[in-house]
Amino acid sequence: MNLVCDVSLATGYKSASQQARVISEDWFARNVYCLACEADSVQRTGANTRATDFVCERCSHRYELKTFRRRPRGRLVDGAFDSMIQRVQQGTAPTLCLLERSDDWRISSLTAIHSSFLIPEVVERRRPLGPRAKRAGWVGCNIRLNLLPIDGEISVVSDGIVHPFQDVRTRFQRFLPLAEKSTTQRGWTLLTLKMVRKLKRGSFNLQDMYAMEDEFARAYPNNRHIRDKIRQQLQFLRDLGVLRFERRGTYKLLN
Repeated sequence: MNLVCDVSLATGYKSASQQARVISEDWFARNVYCLACEADSVQRTGANTRATDFVCERCSHRYELKTFRRRPRGRLVDGAFDSMIQRVQQGTAPTLCLLERSDDWRISSLTAIHSSFLIPEVVERRRPLGPRAKRAGWVGCNIRLNLLPIDGEISVVSDGIVHPFQDVRTRFQRFLPLAEKSTTQRGWTLLTLKMVRKLKRGSFNLQDMYAMEDEFARAYPNNRHIRDKIRQQLQFLRDLGVLRFERRGTYKLLN
């Protein structure tokens, strides 16, 4: 993976945003492989394709590219709210690729926000544009990155270091089965994973999880079987390879 971008491609473009788009999309097309399968490359989508910039021709996984000098940590400004929330609800949201670059266009980091971690709760509706705006009434969205479990951020490049592609794919593909679940089911799994991470322990037991029952109840106030759902989700996280069952009621968090 070559971390130096071809800035000559921006010649003839006056807008800084257009220059950034042309340079970053060229780099991505030439260097990035599919995370969801074994394809060595991904292809650009047609102009004006909503919420998607690249797609894998082998497995059809979608990617949306965002380029920054310094990537956001809390809220990620994205496109139209209606388009994104529809894709999230249908299970067709793209993986968000956050690209950080230096002033001289060297890539410092590339982080993939796993598409399976995008649920309605993390898509924040922005205020409509005012009446004087060119697109008056248009409603955009923010992606609440700070609400996602850290497992949803897959580092491809960090601090100018390219991570081994097989390690990246292993981390990414571990969570692909989530895509087969409804948004409500995924919400339960991701909340459980977030609570497991919150414990900050290598090993934990059911009583540790039950102690956070109120937090689950606030997220799902109509559910009267919180503890049953917690056990169910721990089982699913075990099947994903995130947890290992140690003994009755005790689990170990794996890497």
